[in-house]
Amino acid sequence: MKDRINLIDEVRGVCIILVVVYHLFYSMTMVFSMEAFYEIFAVMRIWQPILPAMFILISGISFQLSRNNVKRGLILLLISAAITLILWIFMPKQIIWFGILHFLAVMNIGFGLIKKYIDKIPAVFGLIIFAFLFILTYNVHRGYLGIEGIWSFKLPEALYQTDLTAPIGFYTENFRSTDYNPLLPWMFMFLIGTILGRYAKNLPESLKKTHIRPLAFIGRHTLIIYLVHQPVIIGALYLFTGKF
Repeated sequence: MKDRINLIDEVRGVCIILVVVYHLFYSMTMVFSMEAFYEIFAVMRIWQPILPAMFILISGISFQLSRNNVKRGLILLLISAAITLILWIFMPKQIIWFGILHFLAVMNIGFGLIKKYIDKIPAVFGLIIFAFLFILTYNVHRGYLGIEGIWSFKLPEALYQTDLTAPIGFYTENFRSTDYNPLLPWMFMFLIGTILGRYAKNLPESLKKTHIRPLAFIGRHTLIIYLVHQPVIIGALYLFTGKF
């Protein structure tokens, strides 16, 4: 990555640490049924949606600072497909059909191909429109546009008759995925990040420097940590409890 901004790595490092902690409690409660941790996990689920939002926003910013986004997207697509296949074979109850890696793969490929057109959108206009569209489509998976209690529009039930459209945000009642970040609404969060990323290079040098080296190191190796932390957690809990 050119003009690396270590502050972004540090924020990403904090995010992946929180993800690891969240998945630790998820595994203890939802996989190994350790009842002593149910209440803690219930509290943690309140802020869980913030984590993918942070990752996606940072990924959008990094998109503007990186080269070979399409190539990176293709690599992520292969990795995410492999994760789905492995879970389908060995842990079908924990299957991931369109998680954050799938989402980032599609976004890096798709918007890597049309980056020059995205960059022509005026920044202020883009931020307003994409923020509005994110809010508008946030409840698509619940069957409506808008915000319940303020303004909402019920979407046709015909959109929710197949799981083939789950990557977009439309799926049947039987659809299950332990990690799920559909294009609607998350593509608009990513696009907000790409607009903010236009100005990242102009940040003060004090923000580009490393402030907390361990966090920066963790942030630069987020993908590896994301890939290995769940098997490590599952293996450790299996050894600790003796059951699965």
